[in-house]
Order: sequence, then C-alpha cells, then structure tokens
Amino acid sequence: MANESNPFPVKGYQGPELFCDRKEETADLVRNMTNGVNTTLTSLRRMGKTGLLFHVMETLKRKKGVQAIYIDTYSLSNLKEFTNAFASAVLKAFPENKPVGKKMMEWLKSLRPIISFDPISGNPEVTMDFVQQESYEHTLSGLFSLLEKQASKVVVMIDEFQQVSTFPEKNIEARLRTLIQPLQKTNFIFSGSDQHLLSEMFNNTKRPFFASTQLMHLKPIRKEIYAGFITEKFAGSKRKINSAAIDFILDFTRLHTFYTQTLCNRIHSSGIRDIRKDTAESLAYKLLGEQEVVYFQYRNLLTTLQWNLLKAIASEDAVYQPTSKDFIKTYNLESASQVQKTLQALLSKEMIYRDYDEKGSFYCVYDCFLSRWLSYQ
Repeated sequence: MANESNPFPVKGYQGPELFCDRKEETADLVRNMTNGVNTTLTSLRRMGKTGLLFHVMETLKRKKGVQAIYIDTYSLSNLKEFTNAFASAVLKAFPENKPVGKKMMEWLKSLRPIISFDPISGNPEVTMDFVQQESYEHTLSGLFSLLEKQASKVVVMIDEFQQVSTFPEKNIEARLRTLIQPLQKTNFIFSGSDQHLLSEMFNNTKRPFFASTQLMHLKPIRKEIYAGFITEKFAGSKRKINSAAIDFILDFTRLHTFYTQTLCNRIHSSGIRDIRKDTAESLAYKLLGEQEVVYFQYRNLLTTLQWNLLKAIASEDAVYQPTSKDFIKTYNLESASQVQKTLQALLSKEMIYRDYDEKGSFYCVYDCFLSRWLSYQ
C-alpha cells in the first residue's frame, strides 16, 4: 500500500496519463502555435492552467520542428529578474550539449553573466547585473534574435504574465511589445490567473498589447468527463467508487481542478477499496477540519462586514445579485452601498472572484474548501 502510486497528483505535471482531458484546449493552443497565432490564456487560480501549458509542451515535443520554452513570472519584480529568468529558460530548452545551445551559451558568455546550476534539477540559472535598463532590453532582443534564427519554430509560454505590469520600469509593456511584435518564427502564450489585469492588458485600446493575441478562457472540465477519469483511475488501482461518491466529489469541489484532485488524492490515499458517498463525505469534512486554523486566521484579518458577506456568498455558493434587498435582508447585511464597497475589498484580497455564465455575472468564494467550511458554520 505505501508504495502504491497515487493517480491524482496535486502539484506539477505528471505526464499525459495522469492529465484529465483538456483535449479541445490543447488542440486549440497547438493549432495557434503552429499557425503563428499568439494566445492569451486566462483562468481562475488552481484551475489547471499551468498543467495545461506543460501538457501542450509535451504535445509539441512530438511535433518535429517545434521547441517550447516556459517561464513563470509570478515571483519576478523587475526587468532584470525577467531577463535572467528568460535567459535561464532558453538555456534549459536549448542545452549546451546541442549545437543551438552551444551558440546561445557562447553569446551569453560574451555578456559576462554568472551561470550556476540548480543542485537538484541541474538546470542552468543565469544572472546578469547591468547598470542600465537598456542593457536588459538589448539582451532580450539578442535572445529573441537567436530564437528567430533557429530552424525550429519556437513557442514561448509566459505564465502569470500580468506580473510584468507591476514592474517599476517605465513603459515596460510597450518595450516588451516592441521586442515581440517583429518576431515571425517565435510565438507566445501569455497566461495568467488575474483575469482582470490580463483583460485590461489585452483588451484596453490604450494598452500596448491591445488586440495582439487570441483570447482563451479555461473553464472547468465537463462533469461527465471528470467522472469517467476518476472512475478509470480508481479502477486502475483496483478500487471501486460508485457514482454517488463521484457526484459528491465533483459537486463539493465545483469541478475546480485543484480541489477535485486534492479530495480524490485524499480518498485514494485512505486505502479504502470500496468507496461510497459516505466515505467521500467523511474524508472531505476531515480535510476542512485540518484547515480550520487557517480559516480562523482569515476571520481575524477581515472586518466584520467582510467576514459576514464572505459567509453569505459561501452559503449561496454563487450570488448573482449581492446588492438586492432579499440577499441583504436574508443575511443581515448593511446597505447596498456598503455591500458594494465590501465586495470590492474582498475582490482585491482575492477572497472572492467574479465570473459569468448564461444567467449573468456572479460572485463566488475563491477557495472552494473555505467556501464549504463557511457554509457549514
């Protein structure tokens, strides 16, 4: 039992066998990349966006003449860090033991960087320390030129791209757009989970990246597809899970990939061979109990009105008219204007999110497990 592999990973991309569906999205991204269409990919946090990017990379590997590069900008704070991270990603994609990588390494060494290697992964890490901002732009321009000269098409995936809008350098979006726009053989996927910021960057006519990409929003995996995946993976471990248990899992987690994977991972790790709804419920509530300390801390960080509104939204699961008289009366909230102000505060803290469906716009608690815990209080 201890050595049995869990087929529901909760972090990292573990290969196509443990990756659920996303066939349509993968095909669309691969088609865009092979046809020269830059793409902006948005989703809620933990919906499986980064996993999809790595799955697309895996798919592109099988195509001759395509090389993918991945960079995560979430922790980066300026152009210097972005340039160093990009150079490191390029060297990882084109290792020095290959002709292309050798040329890139020679060019980079001419800039006199510090090149070290991660002791765990063995991947190169490049650090350049220029005085002038223009030197970093020149380095990026040089890297793009080298990529353009390759026989293969190059796909650059920049995760959490909205982070560049917070860089302190002036006109950073315009400067990056100027470097990227002329490229013919290098295509980009700009992805991120701050949907408001990304939408502003690519849909606002006054922003440099306006109308420069095709937009794609990652939605939850369809229920029947996820149900089939869960059944198959439990069966592969010689487990049985009935349909009532699967329905509970997918409803409880709102089909939100991270939370679905987390609950399935916990159920699988329990060792139970015949899984029914009561089993899934018991383990789900245990998961919530383990997080109570964190959830109580949230209460201390929020105002009374913020906490009460958060609980009200959780109780409804999705709220379409938060300023309506009925909603305010039902949950003893204050005036509509106070609720509106509190909604903005909760949105800015990423405690809730706003989304749209066929019925209109609605608000949900961002952390699915927190939402379930709040609704049971």
